[in-house]
Amino acid sequence: MLMKSPLEMLAEAHLEHTNKIIAFCGMLTLVLAAGLPQIQLQTDFQSSLPDDIPAIEAQDKVESNFGSPDSIIVLFETNKESLEENYVTDVRDPRMIRTLNFLEKELQNEPAISSVNSMAMLFNENPSSGEEVKQVLERSSASFANRDYTATTMYIQLSNDMTEENIKSATNIIQENIQQSPKYPGIDIQTTGVPVMRSTLSDVLISDTVTIIALASLLIWILLMAVRGIVYGTATFAPLFIGLLWAMGAMGLLGIPMTIATIAIGSMLLGLGVEYGSFIAERIVEETEENGVEEGIMTAVPNTGRAILGSSMTDLVGFLALLLASISFMQDLGLTLALGEALTLAAALLLTPALIVKYERWKGDKE
Repeated sequence: MLMKSPLEMLAEAHLEHTNKIIAFCGMLTLVLAAGLPQIQLQTDFQSSLPDDIPAIEAQDKVESNFGSPDSIIVLFETNKESLEENYVTDVRDPRMIRTLNFLEKELQNEPAISSVNSMAMLFNENPSSGEEVKQVLERSSASFANRDYTATTMYIQLSNDMTEENIKSATNIIQENIQQSPKYPGIDIQTTGVPVMRSTLSDVLISDTVTIIALASLLIWILLMAVRGIVYGTATFAPLFIGLLWAMGAMGLLGIPMTIATIAIGSMLLGLGVEYGSFIAERIVEETEENGVEEGIMTAVPNTGRAILGSSMTDLVGFLALLLASISFMQDLGLTLALGEALTLAAALLLTPALIVKYERWKGDKE
């Protein structure tokens, strides 16, 4: 007696243990979904570069000896043309120094802030006139303003590592202190710098990921329902979406970060995975219409399953080849794609046939 192949045994399991397979997939979804809030965001490009490159080694030495150049910058701007008589139009205005002085002292008392540097450090007390400010700046060898004296900056170093969480926390602290600073008409205050740009980029990554996945999922679901009807279209789409949830949850549990390289992982997996569910669902439906659901499952799962397994293996090899890259975010991309494709394939083979069997039997009982 010939041994049954794993796919043939899977087909029999779909017929004999339909509810158990659906329940197992549901439980696995709950477990892996717990990893979704743990997905890490990585926007620091330098951290993904290999450490053995001479230029990177030199940069690490500079940062360890002289500090990181990645400061949060607060930009203070004025308008050269006074919109009203009492507007600040020159950063050498004593009111600008009062604002800088107040903010600098407040920030220096914050545990998250390591150091604060601005032209306020040149003044022991708040100046009483613009002439006094000009004289002090002329004696200083450092440049604290632009050529037309309409802008000046404040550089802020953090006490902790430049992680996404620390940057967001420090940015919020700075904004709160800015709101409490003296308000003078004509002074516009903005925060910028590499850390703030990284924090902004992380927000964009989250927003874009959610939008891309939602829009792509909706369009694919609509197309599947248009081609195969509401029931079979949904039976094809549901495992695909669940497989995507498995992949994203696994990223969080395994500590694989979300980067610029992996931002499109959701739509890529939806595009790759939809073929697996479509092929096997179409074959099951064809066989079921001719020979019944039992024959349809026993024919489609082993035959079509073997074909999509062979096709997916070539994709997996290509994705896993990215693990040989020297840049870490390329390795993360390859690992994420390989993991995601394997999980969407597993969802298609496990859940799609089970859902169709469940529906066909329900329809038969109803008739």
